[in-house]
Amino acid sequence: MTSRIDRSTLIGAAAFVGLSTDLLFNGSDGPGLNAPLFFASVAIGVLVVTRSTGHRPRREALAWMAAGVLIAFAFAFRAAPPLLFSAFVTAAAAFAFAAYRGGANWHARGTVSDFAEAVPASALHCLFGPFRLVVAAFSEPSDPDDAEERTGVPVAAVVRGLLIALPLLVVFGALFASADRFFADAVGTMLGRAAEEWAGHLIVVLIFSWLAAGFLLGFLDGTRVRERLPLPSSRPTLGPVEVGIALGAVNLLFAAFVLVQFRYLFGGAALVESTPGLTYADYAREGFGQLAFAAALVLPLLLAADWLFRPGTDGPRRLVPALGWTLLGLLGVVVASAVQRVRVYQDAYGLTESRFYALVLLGWIALAALWLGLTVLRGRRERFAPVALLSVVAMVGGLQIANPDARIASYNLSRTGIEVDGAYLASLSADAVPTLIERLPAAPLEAQCTIARRLLDRWLDREPLDGRSWNASVARARRAVAGASAALQSATAAGACDAQR
Repeated sequence: MTSRIDRSTLIGAAAFVGLSTDLLFNGSDGPGLNAPLFFASVAIGVLVVTRSTGHRPRREALAWMAAGVLIAFAFAFRAAPPLLFSAFVTAAAAFAFAAYRGGANWHARGTVSDFAEAVPASALHCLFGPFRLVVAAFSEPSDPDDAEERTGVPVAAVVRGLLIALPLLVVFGALFASADRFFADAVGTMLGRAAEEWAGHLIVVLIFSWLAAGFLLGFLDGTRVRERLPLPSSRPTLGPVEVGIALGAVNLLFAAFVLVQFRYLFGGAALVESTPGLTYADYAREGFGQLAFAAALVLPLLLAADWLFRPGTDGPRRLVPALGWTLLGLLGVVVASAVQRVRVYQDAYGLTESRFYALVLLGWIALAALWLGLTVLRGRRERFAPVALLSVVAMVGGLQIANPDARIASYNLSRTGIEVDGAYLASLSADAVPTLIERLPAAPLEAQCTIARRLLDRWLDREPLDGRSWNASVARARRAVAGASAALQSATAAGACDAQR
């Protein structure tokens, strides 16, 4: 347990994060510029606490926190929900990686299990770590002279006093208020609506101060859970027979699937047109989710097989690489078939967010599978996890730069002779609005009407955003709609719009 002066600094840093969170989010219009500022406040809390203990984070930990703050700026520049969700998860994971071994350099040598443990371990420390402070506040004797000499304030005594006084005030206050209506009216008059408002602020501050205290404690000591659990000293193992049967059976299943379904998987538009009762929707949807899930399962399967395998002679030692490369080859066929299904549907009906992100995910699975073969299956397991993780970060960052919603709008409006779903395009995030306005004249009249009317309803004459929730994409969308309002109004006056009304 950290020393008393460390606890006082930690409580102050946690309170700083809690107050910052309340100022940044409470009563705002939602996440925006406040999101990266929140992660920056956590980073400042880490630096303050570690500086007071001489426990300085190493360069890799600082780099992860800086990356987390940088990725969180997506909330200020993008509006598509999938992009914001991926940015938040990646930023939170970056801070979890920094805390995993107490700010030490470990990432270049980290295993798959290390990276997999880091995020849930950090979450557990955020939730339950502060109980250590509560227990310490009551278990350690108060020494006011020593505390005042160190900090000027008996912090432990103050914490104990507040923890004892708060429930007493609530209980006796409720009793007095119920016993005397004049007292209750007086209290209600004094507090009134301000009580509700301050209660809302207090709840936010307390919750996020608690979570921040847990994270900071974990950062000081490391968040590894396995070190605190009574785990067996040796890991379970499997011999050549078990691994050979398991991987061999999966290989046979993949091979049979590819052979039997070859015409269906790669028939494309010709197969759809020649098969009675088969639609593009059926072709693309039936089995795509299962194929993508099966492809994603191959990576943990091969990692587990390599981790559990106990080789014997030189022959069995090459068993996992041989079966693994075979499975990866068949996986490539399955990924290609899944991509083909999406592309057939895309060519017929256009591009959507789900199709776009599905293609990106399948592309990452293919690259990760190749990297697994070049590392794990060649006896270099320790090199797989760091690069695979960085590839995920690069993918998230690349998506922020690529602006998927704008690309979806551009692709669908650039095609000729194909029905355009104007309602769907107008429902895309603010990221797509400038592209929609730019490409609108090329769209069919009915789609022009739908898009123009919905853009005007959604983005014109809106209240200014709270500065904390400022978002460049939303601001750009509002300016674009305001600047093109005359043209959009003209599009809504077309005959196709009158027919829709």
